[in-house]
Amino acid sequence: MKCSKCGSDKVEVQAVAETSKRGCLAALIYIVLLCIPVIGWIALFKLIRGKKSRTVSYAVCQSCGRRWRI
Repeated sequence: MKCSKCGSDKVEVQAVAETSKRGCLAALIYIVLLCIPVIGWIALFKLIRGKKSRTVSYAVCQSCGRRWRI
């Protein structure tokens, strides 16, 4: 594999865990749902459970530092 920016053969592949971000609208909906007792417990459970993550592979050039998704 070659770097398209500098043409170097020194490219390393790395696996990186990325988490998805929650928007401000989702946070606002959770705050409103926490005011309702029964549904609030479900919303609280979803907040505690955390964000979803996925593993993505990146190639990183060791010469120039350019990074791209594989």
